[in-house]
Amino acid sequence: MRTPLLVRPTAALALAGALALSACGSSDSQTATTSGSDTLSVGVGYFQSATTGPEVVVAGNDDLSSKVDGTLKLTPIDSGVAGLAELRGGAFPFVSGVGNPPVVGAIANDTKLKVVFAEYFDAAQLVVPPSVKTDADLVGKSIGALQGSSEDFEIRGWLSTKGLTGKTKVVGFPSEAAIAAAYKSGRIDAGYVEIAQALDLEKTKGARQVVTAQQIAELGFPSLNVLAVTDDFAAEHRAVVQQVVCQVLKAQTRVAGAKGDTYITNAGKLVGATPEQAIPATKVLPFVPADQQLSWFKDSPTGDLTTGRIAKAYALTAQFLKDQGRVPTVPTSAQIAAHLDSSYVEQALKDGCGA
Repeated sequence: MRTPLLVRPTAALALAGALALSACGSSDSQTATTSGSDTLSVGVGYFQSATTGPEVVVAGNDDLSSKVDGTLKLTPIDSGVAGLAELRGGAFPFVSGVGNPPVVGAIANDTKLKVVFAEYFDAAQLVVPPSVKTDADLVGKSIGALQGSSEDFEIRGWLSTKGLTGKTKVVGFPSEAAIAAAYKSGRIDAGYVEIAQALDLEKTKGARQVVTAQQIAELGFPSLNVLAVTDDFAAEHRAVVQQVVCQVLKAQTRVAGAKGDTYITNAGKLVGATPEQAIPATKVLPFVPADQQLSWFKDSPTGDLTTGRIAKAYALTAQFLKDQGRVPTVPTSAQIAAHLDSSYVEQALKDGCGA
């Protein structure tokens, strides 16, 4: 989830309905077309916010976008679930920044797509009042989380590692703002929220941070926001998919580099975000470094996709969704692996993307 410039509705609000929509949509993605010229239109569904994701950084900087044999067309989406439903219906061949639950829901419905790049973790954290001094103090307490979202999955995973499942209540909310309001009014004891709300609660209510999404990921419950592409587009335009992956990889590296502010500023112009908004909102994102990309896809040392960290995280997420009645069955490890393609990352790391 990203810090909003325009309010970003939760991906959980219409999960079941959007999954049903994706199941009924066409699997043909025809957005990438040539309209009266030889220029390929490369559509990307993205979240419009103050945070400039890597796809926006690519589109907003000519030294990156010029390396793609086509014209990037960014289409705003308001949730990962809706974005994947639009992708399946042919609105665009790429979708960026989608987290575990919507991707796993798409896999459960056999959407013909491949996850091709691990972009970043959520910038979420658990905040608690000063009275909560140890993990054990959370027994009998309530924690607010975005219902059915990546954050919901993450905090429940963290509670399980602390032996607090069933001892601490997770309360679902429709938005980050609603969680913060409930915390301020005393209706919940703690909140698992995005960085903007966490900082506000720390400032106004004296809350303190306990754990972040990135730390939870290291405990075995990662929720990755990823780049995915339809099978149809990848089959017809493999070279372009490789170029997009390469430039997204470069974008994440450039944002963290010496000229990061310039790259973010250029990208922010595309989404109406000022440098004052875009730079801090983007730099807080915990991007997955280039040297860790392949380790997320493939198990070490076997090199097996079915037992890689993404596949394991998706299996845990599937069980989470099944427990909530949002998917009927948990996809097998083979079904999950069939929706992962590490070859683009492998090629990018091998040849340096022509850098």
